[in-house]
Amino acid sequence: MNNCIIKNNSQMNIDDEIHSLVNFTKQRLGFKKPPTIFLNNDIDNSEKTLAKTGYYDPSTMEIHVFTTGRHPKDVLRSIAHELVHHNQNENGDFENSGYSGKGYAQKNPHLRKMELQANDPMLFRDWEDSLKEKYPTIYNERRTLKMSTKDWKNKELSENLNKKWGFKMDLKKLNEAHCGTSESHCNEEEEKLEEEEKPDFPDVDGDGDKEEPISKAQKDKKEKEGDDGKKKDLSKVPPQLRKHVAKK
Repeated sequence: MNNCIIKNNSQMNIDDEIHSLVNFTKQRLGFKKPPTIFLNNDIDNSEKTLAKTGYYDPSTMEIHVFTTGRHPKDVLRSIAHELVHHNQNENGDFENSGYSGKGYAQKNPHLRKMELQANDPMLFRDWEDSLKEKYPTIYNERRTLKMSTKDWKNKELSENLNKKWGFKMDLKKLNEAHCGTSESHCNEEEEKLEEEEKPDFPDVDGDGDKEEPISKAQKDKKEKEGDDGKKKDLSKVPPQLRKHVAKK
């Protein structure tokens, strides 16, 4: 249910997540009227070390968030913070609140308390966890379902296509068509690529095998050196008897 107006002036495609966050916060805190949310680009602001991240205007019931150079999750966290202020506004907490100028959080105990309420990290965390529970992310699916990398990528791409354009595509069939024959052929090609990506190990024991693990090669080298040390000195044995003596 989309119950708020979003003025997205940024390059971020997070409107669906914003609506979800607003709905969750509305149920959690109980405000009646949703705010209008603005996503703004501001390059000059983004270049400042202590740049503005966002603010709430109680007179217009608007949330303004700056997005330039920020991660979408960080922007959503700012919106969650300002939604608490919106709820405080509906409850009348901004009325006769006193000084609200520069450094108000240090000078006004009432507004300082309101900031502490808005900084509750569990509001955003609870929303995030509920969203992942309802719509598992790639990371959660790979961890809990032990999906292969190939299936994981195909599923995510399919879901993104459905979300963006409203249609589903069976990427498994597309991959089979690309292989041209069968799934076994695809598997052989994948195994071949994986084999080519394996690194060569140093030829420690000098036997020419660069795929042999270093630990095994070192062991073979020691055994070889040990055998060489045990070889008999046949330099003083007549040539015609050396073969016979070497066998003993």
